[in-house]
Amino acid sequence: MTKTFKIAEQHILDLFKKGTNFSYRNKDYTVILSGKPQSKKGGEPKTDIYIYAETFEHINKEFKISFKKKNANFLENKISANRAQQLFGDNWENIISNATSKLKPKFFSRKLIYKEKFGKTNKGAITLGWKFELLNVKSGELSGNMYLNREQIIDVYAGTNLTEEKKNAIVDNKEIYNSGIANFILFEDAPIATAQDAINSLIPIHDYVDQHPDIYFACKALNYRTFVNKYDGNRPLAVYVKWFVENQKLDYKLCFNSPLTPANGVYQDLKNALNLLKVKNTADLNEFNVKDITKIYE
Repeated sequence: MTKTFKIAEQHILDLFKKGTNFSYRNKDYTVILSGKPQSKKGGEPKTDIYIYAETFEHINKEFKISFKKKNANFLENKISANRAQQLFGDNWENIISNATSKLKPKFFSRKLIYKEKFGKTNKGAITLGWKFELLNVKSGELSGNMYLNREQIIDVYAGTNLTEEKKNAIVDNKEIYNSGIANFILFEDAPIATAQDAINSLIPIHDYVDQHPDIYFACKALNYRTFVNKYDGNRPLAVYVKWFVENQKLDYKLCFNSPLTPANGVYQDLKNALNLLKVKNTADLNEFNVKDITKIYE
């Protein structure tokens, strides 16, 4: 989250101090409690701004706001197996593998070994696999529609199936039941000078989902950079490359049926194969020790 976005979020919070008055759907409310929900065990609830308000007749309402950046595209990144189960249910593995399998030709067409720099891919990179992200637009060649039902899409935006400590978040040192489950979306680019401006700009999540009924996935490469002996951590991989040695040559298999496999094990298999071939980096790879040389970019 950028510094300017945090400032914008804090600006909204400051507008809803205790005692602030506003109107919503022809009812006048007064703020009783407000704050930024926090999880006891770390991680972010879906609610960024929590407001509990009451009318003069003691009719109460919670405004649990997911605050989004201008033209926000990312909905979920660095998705783990636990988070995928929360989003998609017990059938999450099939849902993800079915989505990525529709793009098999595009995955198979990718280079996997980079002896030279290619776009943003560093010279010396070897692909371990591809991370999985959810967006509200397509992004890149390895991107497509998730074909989720309405309930699943609401879960993505609202966080309905988050862990208990994220759902029942802490606001102003109090644990509040379901405070981490958002029911409104507010975009940063809305012109907001007063509490009423913010209320007028709120979009109920159910309405937003009806207006934006598609969620897309995108797969982004995770590479082992052989010249510096590094990769970007134990990221879950939607599709991974199983590296091995056969007949004294480096070979591979693309695996679609074990989504969100941690990268550490994939890296270790690659490292073992390279050690077996006495290869230090991509400069040592060629037609004599790589089975499929079409996967080499040079």
